[in-house]
Amino acid sequence: MSDDPKVSRTFQLRRRLLAEAQTAVLRTGGYPGGVRSLNALVSQAVEAELQRLAAEFNDGQRFEPNEGTFRTGRPLGS
Repeated sequence: MSDDPKVSRTFQLRRRLLAEAQTAVLRTGGYPGGVRSLNALVSQAVEAELQRLAAEFNDGQRFEPNEGTFRTGRPLGS
């Protein structure tokens, strides 16, 4: 979407998960239905998980964008 600019964020992933994701990109990038970049894989995975969460917790409706600040630090219950 050209009216929805990309932003850069830093996340931590388990080394094994990152290595598996990189291998998936390398092995599927040239095929229909494969992914051509790590960014594309992460974006598709987040979109799919948001759809699942919306279906389970928000009556299938997309979550409204957060307009406030986002809590950082340890998750609740940790």
